[in-house]
Amino acid sequence: MGKPARIMNPSPAVTGDAPRVAAPVMIGYVSASTLAHLLDCGETKIWEDTKRGILPKPYQIGGAKRWKWSEVENHIESGSHGPTSPADPILGAARGR
Repeated sequence: MGKPARIMNPSPAVTGDAPRVAAPVMIGYVSASTLAHLLDCGETKIWEDTKRGILPKPYQIGGAKRWKWSEVENHIESGSHGPTSPADPILGAARGR
């Protein structure tokens, strides 16, 4: 019989080590592309929701428009975009609420 297969990068379950968790990253100002990625939608939806007041207006920084992430979160959570729209349950769950 040959040698047993060797695991080059064993998982934490194999080694008994605790899984590594990335440290949270502070998000400042984001582009329409990044905001679309964070909210899991398309850039067109970002611009439409901004026009309708669902998202806050972006800031002009140099030649680029950027949204302040904390304002986007607060805007969504507060429901300030309309009395009939509930706060985002997925965002709340991600924050442990």
